[in-house]
Amino acid sequence: MLSIKHLETITLNVPFYCDRVSRHMHRAATHGERVYVYRVELSNGVIGYGENLYDESDSIERLIGKNPFACMRDDGVGFGIQMSLYDAVGKSVGVSVSELIGPKVREKCPISWWDIDMPPEDWVAEVQESVKRGYTSAKLKARPWRDIFAQVDAVGNAVPADYKLDIDFNGFLLTADNAIPVLQRLDEHPNVAIYESPFYLGTDIEGAARLQEAVEKRIVEHYNESCLHARCCGGFVVGGSVNSLLRTNALCASFGQPFWLQMVGTGITTAYCVHLGAVLSQAELPAITCHELWESDLLENRLEVVDGTIHVPDSPGLGVSVDEDALSEYSVDKSAPTPQQLFHQTDYTCRVHIPNADGGETVHDFSREGEYYPAFSEGKYPGFVPGVWMEVV
Repeated sequence: MLSIKHLETITLNVPFYCDRVSRHMHRAATHGERVYVYRVELSNGVIGYGENLYDESDSIERLIGKNPFACMRDDGVGFGIQMSLYDAVGKSVGVSVSELIGPKVREKCPISWWDIDMPPEDWVAEVQESVKRGYTSAKLKARPWRDIFAQVDAVGNAVPADYKLDIDFNGFLLTADNAIPVLQRLDEHPNVAIYESPFYLGTDIEGAARLQEAVEKRIVEHYNESCLHARCCGGFVVGGSVNSLLRTNALCASFGQPFWLQMVGTGITTAYCVHLGAVLSQAELPAITCHELWESDLLENRLEVVDGTIHVPDSPGLGVSVDEDALSEYSVDKSAPTPQQLFHQTDYTCRVHIPNADGGETVHDFSREGEYYPAFSEGKYPGFVPGVWMEVV
């Protein structure tokens, strides 16, 4: 009987691809350089790979000796380990991961570039890089300590006319009444296509419906069934493991709601995401994996992006070859800090300049994002004021 012979965690620090990205990602409270790769070996000698930004090592001991066919559908094993099992089983039986999950509904899956909040000139450099790499859209983090109108205007002047911008507010507009004038102004920009979480829509279903009626562009929210049943938005952000994704897809299909897959990782995760997108009928919106942030995608051959899409690999398993030399190069001890963690140990100040009505400005100093993020999300400071800007001292 086929069984799981060995399963190991490989801890990596993979640097970001340029100083511009490192500078802003280090300051922000989001993912860093740490990646955990899972290498599984089956009793037939087949090797499979998965990854996550979180350590799933606690699941390893209970899986050794188990049947991989039984374990791969268990969402409880962890996202990265489940991915590695699908890769190994697919290679063992000679079919792709997408064929293991279900019938294909598409051969190419849309994918979007991604960036944390940055000054306009840095967003411009990022989207220009994305165009070079084949992208036709970007998901960009809108923050109340940046001038979103200046950012969008600058980016719009730097991309093709049909390039699309998805603006993610992560709830920072706080209410429907705050959001309506901001989104109506952004509606006027031809490149803007989607607004994500202007506020957390599930907290005010009536307000969410009123907001969607007041703006032209699509509003999406992280998947929740209250918003799905209320039909108060135009789509969802969806992540998770295989069984939960199949259930979510079935529910969204019954309501005619599209979503994008959001699962952050390198090229390994991106290949997995493409296989999932190939079989999930509602995965119509461009996926987010953020894999272009790192200097290596950990693959021997890059997943080519053409006109904003990636072709679904046909080879068995994930259909990609993991770069073993890259795994060795970036491997670190699990206790080793990441560059992002080292940055947070330094002495720095995040200084936010907010213009006043009289032509002056007020200046607020924060020691780190753990201070200013909740302060703005709780409405202690005015948000999205034209001309607002941040510097890191």
